[in-house]
Amino acid sequence: MNAYVVSLSKYVNTGLLVCFTLLAYAGFAVRGNLARRVIEIVQRLILAAFLVNANFAIAWIVKGSAGRKLLLLCAMEILFLLSFMVLYRIVHEMANMLLFNNICMLLSIGFVMISRIAFYGDSGSTGYRSNEPIKQFVMASAGLMIMLIIPLFRRFFDAMRHLGIIFGIAGIIALDAVLLLSSETNGAMITYTLARFTFQPSEFVKILYILMLAGLLSAEVTFERGILATILAAVHVGILVLSTDLGSALIFFAVYLMMLFMASGRWSVLAGGAGLGAVSAIVLYTQFQHVQDRVLIWKDPFSDIDGRGFQIAQSLFAISYGGPWGAGLTQGMPTKIPYVESDFIFAAITEEMGLVFGICLLLLCVNCFLRILALSASYSNRFFQLFTYGAAVCYIFQTFLTVGGETKFIPLTGVTLPLVSYGGSSILSTLIMFGMIEMIFILHEERTAHFMERYEMEHAGEGFPEEESGVPPGDFPEEGLMHAGRQDVIVTDPSSHGFTEEGLVPAGSLGEDSGTGNYKDYYKGFSSDEVPDGFPVNGISEEGIFEDT
Repeated sequence: MNAYVVSLSKYVNTGLLVCFTLLAYAGFAVRGNLARRVIEIVQRLILAAFLVNANFAIAWIVKGSAGRKLLLLCAMEILFLLSFMVLYRIVHEMANMLLFNNICMLLSIGFVMISRIAFYGDSGSTGYRSNEPIKQFVMASAGLMIMLIIPLFRRFFDAMRHLGIIFGIAGIIALDAVLLLSSETNGAMITYTLARFTFQPSEFVKILYILMLAGLLSAEVTFERGILATILAAVHVGILVLSTDLGSALIFFAVYLMMLFMASGRWSVLAGGAGLGAVSAIVLYTQFQHVQDRVLIWKDPFSDIDGRGFQIAQSLFAISYGGPWGAGLTQGMPTKIPYVESDFIFAAITEEMGLVFGICLLLLCVNCFLRILALSASYSNRFFQLFTYGAAVCYIFQTFLTVGGETKFIPLTGVTLPLVSYGGSSILSTLIMFGMIEMIFILHEERTAHFMERYEMEHAGEGFPEEESGVPPGDFPEEGLMHAGRQDVIVTDPSSHGFTEEGLVPAGSLGEDSGTGNYKDYYKGFSSDEVPDGFPVNGISEEGIFEDT
């Protein structure tokens, strides 16, 4: 009977995640708010079904008091996540809920696998460590509550553009404290303990670091500003290298390089940064023994399978053992991999849930990245744009480092899989970063809606000539000029200003690929003399709202 339960469960789990992932990508194509709301609701039901099915399968095998404790934890997870999704929609009506649903699904996958490892251990074992999944749930709940609160302070976010240097200094001080006060953990000085709580400050400094770069680079990128940003970034990376936290140092460098490239638009920056990174990698290889060990392990982990190559060899065995559909929950041996909950969670997931499930998990991570990238492209406010872009790069690059290391695509770096791996600092910092992304989106949507309301009131009856534009005077397309409820907009040419040869196209307005309608068709053929009085010609200003006229 156990075999039937486990076998059925793994196919149901995979089917549910496939459906969730398909709906996540379908969200890019839908136009109306009703269709988007239907997708949101269906995704919530899928999330609840996944948690029930997966935890029931584990509890069926575990049985006893441990099984009952697991089912109680599962009920708490479902109740909290579903109620919190509804609460987030009520409190923040303009929130990007499809992105929020992705976050909750990734958290749920982590809950299930951490519970499986903690409550059951290896196949044939009955020992469990129930405190780990409870800690993960508590930290995730705290992070989601912070994510709910952050947008309430959105009106103060614009002022942060002027605090770039302060954010940089605060980040450097926090990293210095770790370097001076922390004890060594697995060869690196990355954590310190305060009131019995262990923190990894580099996870939170990432947010300050992105704010610093966004603030410094949001104005005109002069040579002096570029040098200042480079010096501050180099100090951050240098401290992380001295702490031997090379995984975080690599993430910080990649974020700096991509944000500077985004701000300057110069390919020479990207090429020069790539060259500098290659030289730095060679220098670090010669200076750090554990870097040499990781490169040797990456080249041939089986040459020392019982020693230095044990961890990556076990990861590869786990991934291959699972096959397309997985061995089934509780039927693998994930705890044979050292630090499996934090550094090798993807290998554990693919072993028991299968490669198809693992691929869908990666596609869900890519979906989050594409959504954030699309939001960044839709903002004319440079500070909004750069912070969102930096957060997207930080998230996807960390995902790449984690999965690439576990699959022997790149050498191991020892970083966590965001939202999925065990770790309070990682969960909290990632949710705070996503909360700030949601805050920016809500703020932008509110400002756009405010302008549309004001513009329609001031210019009612003064619209474009019906016989030339095809739009009755005073009316706008069905979804609105900017459609304040849009969640998946992409600007094809955010640098355009004023009028084009085809008519009025304000900077930051929606282009042909926005999915909200091609507004060039409405204004095609108009000259500046035919534009209604008071219509802005410079688009959205750096303050994120159309200029008053």
